[in-house]
Amino acid sequence: MISAADRDPQNARERRRAALVSLGCPKNQVDSELMLGRLAAEGVEIVDDPELADTLIINTCGFIDRARAESVEALLEAAAWKSAHPGRRVIAAGCLVQRSAAELAEELPELDAFVGLDQIDAITAFLPTRAGRTSRTSSMKRPLPVAGPARKLYGATQPRRRLSPPWTAYVKIAEGCDQSCAFCAIPTFRGRQRSRPVEDVLDELRRLASEGVVEANLIAQDSTGFGRDRGERDGLAELLEAIDSLDDGPAWVRVHYLYPGRISRRLLDVLRGARRVVEYIDLPLQHADAEILRRMRRPGDAQSYLEPLEQLREALPGAGVRSGFIVGFPGETDAHFAALARFVERAALDAAGVFTYSHEQATAALAYQDDVPAEVKRERQSALEEILAAVAHVRNEARVGSVLEVLTEGPAETAPTLISARWRGQAPEVDGRVLIAGADHLPAGRLVRVRIERAEPFELVGRLAGEVESVREPGDGPDDPSTLVARA
Repeated sequence: MISAADRDPQNARERRRAALVSLGCPKNQVDSELMLGRLAAEGVEIVDDPELADTLIINTCGFIDRARAESVEALLEAAAWKSAHPGRRVIAAGCLVQRSAAELAEELPELDAFVGLDQIDAITAFLPTRAGRTSRTSSMKRPLPVAGPARKLYGATQPRRRLSPPWTAYVKIAEGCDQSCAFCAIPTFRGRQRSRPVEDVLDELRRLASEGVVEANLIAQDSTGFGRDRGERDGLAELLEAIDSLDDGPAWVRVHYLYPGRISRRLLDVLRGARRVVEYIDLPLQHADAEILRRMRRPGDAQSYLEPLEQLREALPGAGVRSGFIVGFPGETDAHFAALARFVERAALDAAGVFTYSHEQATAALAYQDDVPAEVKRERQSALEEILAAVAHVRNEARVGSVLEVLTEGPAETAPTLISARWRGQAPEVDGRVLIAGADHLPAGRLVRVRIERAEPFELVGRLAGEVESVREPGDGPDDPSTLVARA
């Protein structure tokens, strides 16, 4: 129960309470968790309800126009909150700040401070002191972060307060990107690729496992580029080998964002033999027509993409496969889109994100005429999503009768008599789910086996077939019934 004293604004200011709104991708979420960790470590009380906070932090996303619009809307709402609560503060943080701090400062004079990507560890300096006065740093006239790409990289020793459920976590193995995709501005504000030391990643995984994390999701802008900034040829393979050798790591390790054309034979071999790496392929391809890919400054074509997909499926049989595509890129004709649609039908994906192109500042594609009408973009997006749903349905129907290892996540919101879970080939938040009937006794965060009885495009339904006692033994594969991995 919240007391009247707790709701008193003056009392809240003296206690230094902060609330944070995290927008954008999992990489942004990790930044939010680091900010919260630093605040908590320095005595700031973290609250979920902004009404109880003296400072509201908005961690913004600056990737595409829709994300920027969401961030600006959140900042406007925060400004209105401040207006209704005199004496309180609003801090803008994150990607949009790193990218456009000067513009935000001009357009939103209500904002009290701006925290760029390199200032995350100094977030507390922008809050009032316990006595209600601002610190020396925050008393300056709204200092702006240094413009340009970020340079810092977080480490395992930095305090972190996770926003994910207790059984799952994101682990950022690298920051920045060295690719030059024509549609993407991320290198201009996230910076060049910077890979964490292998031992530092291992330390974080050990700590997460000790805290009860069952599933670790490895993320970066380009995971296959891990270690290349240090001159390593197969850095991701070496990292996964080291992770797999841990005796005290999370049971599941999922790798996100494999860049096409960078999947080495050694990486395939490591994926094939790993105990902890789950059967999941995340290969954001963006398009499949050779001409559009060239304009995007991306490698390959439809055929060259099908080959690594097949190799990855051989290494991880029965895997869940995810990708991402952009429709309406400048110059995309009906024929180009038809080529993409044919590829999606052949690629047999389980899930994909489909985005409509928008012009982005500081990108090469800005020089192109944005010549695909917005209505056509939306039509192509809907059409591709329909194809993806039909393909995913066929993939899921092939899993009926199989037994899958799943991670429980509690009662399903839309069907509270069923337990919601994800099998090894489904990532949190972006992919489908498994619904378990007759298992309402199961707590969240438990690894169990489920026999699949029914399939929908992005949903599987089944019944409990046993609990999982330990991680797979080395050499186990889909032909070994003890692994219980679906064939697709």
